[in-house]
Amino acid sequence: MKIKVWTDDNNRLLNWAYMNDSRPVGSTDDGQQIIEVDSTNGLYENHSSVIDGQAVPDAGYDPDADKPTPEPSPEQQMIAALYARVTKLEDGGKNE
Repeated sequence: MKIKVWTDDNNRLLNWAYMNDSRPVGSTDDGQQIIEVDSTNGLYENHSSVIDGQAVPDAGYDPDADKPTPEPSPEQQMIAALYARVTKLEDGGKNE
């Protein structure tokens, strides 16, 4: 498949978009590049470079590390507290 890539002066990937497969590979009129890729995996904006027409992800970059861990909702917190109280009642308060 073909994609259009926007890069900075150091060939760092800033953005990308799908392109029509009939478009030729190479530079575009607006100064960007059209490249051909097998998969969009590894197209991490600000964490990849475009080298010889290929997107190369940064070594050791973990895309999941940037995702914040969600806080439990108030409902989830209430359910956990209720579960703890029920467990305490069921064991007769032995594990206080």
